[in-house]
Amino acid sequence: MKQTLKYILQYVLENLKIAETKHSIILALDGAVVAVVLGFAKSEIYIAKIMSWIVLGFSILSIIISFVALHSRDVKVKFKPKKYTDKNLLYYQNLATMNSGELLNNIIKFYNYPSTYKIDNFEIDLASTIIANSRVVRLKFKLFNDSVFFCVFGILFCLAIFFITSTL
Repeated sequence: MKQTLKYILQYVLENLKIAETKHSIILALDGAVVAVVLGFAKSEIYIAKIMSWIVLGFSILSIIISFVALHSRDVKVKFKPKKYTDKNLLYYQNLATMNSGELLNNIIKFYNYPSTYKIDNFEIDLASTIIANSRVVRLKFKLFNDSVFFCVFGILFCLAIFFITSTL
């Protein structure tokens, strides 16, 4: 079972790296948008000036959300088995809804371990680590979606500023 748990943990940690990479990309994109729009903040065109401040607001919100997501989280996981559930045991969203007991019992059930298999403390610790990291990954991806929302609005307003200033 330890090898199975190590494999699942490695899979979850790969998802964690992906989530952090996405936030790094959003931070770089927001930084570029802020750099571009700062030139329009001093524009003589009133609407362009107002829209520049709106873009800065959206970009700053996106940056703050991404920085929050990059901050480590402390997630506590308890060992308390619940009923068996038929879930994908590699998907971080499913793992994040379980506790360590559920994960271990599901591995025994769905990966054909003997029903008399004795779970040791190391396996409980591995399962708790998997669950905690899955919850962090779930939070990072949720915050990424929120950050992208504000980043996209910032980019759209930035494009509108370009359009307005080029036509006036």
